[in-house]
Amino acid sequence: MERVLIKLSFWVVLVLVHKSRFNSCFENERIGLLDLKSFIKEKVLVSWVDDKMSNCCDWERVQCNATIGRVIKLSLNHTRQFNPYYPLDRLPTLNLSLFHPFEELKSLNLSYNYFEGWHENKSYDGFKFLKQLKILDLSDSWFNATLLPYLNNLTSLTNLDLHWNNMGEGLKSVQTRYICFKYYSLIFY
Repeated sequence: MERVLIKLSFWVVLVLVHKSRFNSCFENERIGLLDLKSFIKEKVLVSWVDDKMSNCCDWERVQCNATIGRVIKLSLNHTRQFNPYYPLDRLPTLNLSLFHPFEELKSLNLSYNYFEGWHENKSYDGFKFLKQLKILDLSDSWFNATLLPYLNNLTSLTNLDLHWNNMGEGLKSVQTRYICFKYYSLIFY
């Protein structure tokens, strides 16, 4: 009987240790989220605090996989304030390198943020690391056609929303490619 209790205690401790290990997102993802907050520079994302005791899986607009603790969804829509008096040709660009820590990300919503385009740290390769990304919402953001080549690396993408952007003629080529070669749900106006 004593041996059974010892084995049972061992398994209970093992389960508790396993559960506590995945109680928060990975450290590189926590730092990545804080980098995103710094980049946005708005008074939003108030739960995103630089405190190692804070569980970033509990932060607003972040969803983690409950089993492994990796960030799987970021809802960053409406995080930047739009100033109608700011010249549209001087909107900021989004740094793609900010998303590289989130290798398990499945859904990314960047709508209504008014970025002109994006750029990246050249040591990375666009969205190449986001192999799990299935949903990307870039609607109402004023992105231009410079983002289109980066979409080629999103091999798991199933839903792409590009409506109300500044794509010009570039959208025709992406529309043809995605409808013909991928099973995307492409939304645009």
